Amino acid sequence: EEVTTLAQMQTDAAELLAALAAVSDLGCVKARISFDVTSPEYAETAGANVDTGATASGWVVDGQKKASMKIPGIKPASIETDGSVLIAGVVATFLALFEDADVFNLSDGEQIDTWIRASLDR
Repeated sequence: EEVTTLAQMQTDAAELLAALAAVSDLGCVKARISFDVTSPEYAETAGANVDTGATASGWVVDGQKKASMKIPGIKPASIETDGSVLIAGVVATFLALFEDADVFNLSDGEQIDTWIRASLDR
């Protein structure tokens, strides 16, 4: 989707950063679209392990192609004891930004039809 105004780009970036802040312990220093965007900074959680992340996978085209999305520094509250990550709450809110008919695309320009599962990267 093409966004034509700077104000809308900033609104979309703020939505993405808020969803990322809710699901990740890592901090944000600056966001980039194709130029610098004014965005609120948020600090990382003390003691956060910057190597810990999660990967969510889903169907891109009606069960014919899979794609994945990394969630950097996922918050421990979102991780189950078996290392799985429930696609609910803040995780679902973040991932929904990359679903069909929303603003953001995966790295190759695609969007997810349905999320299948998510788990802690080991």
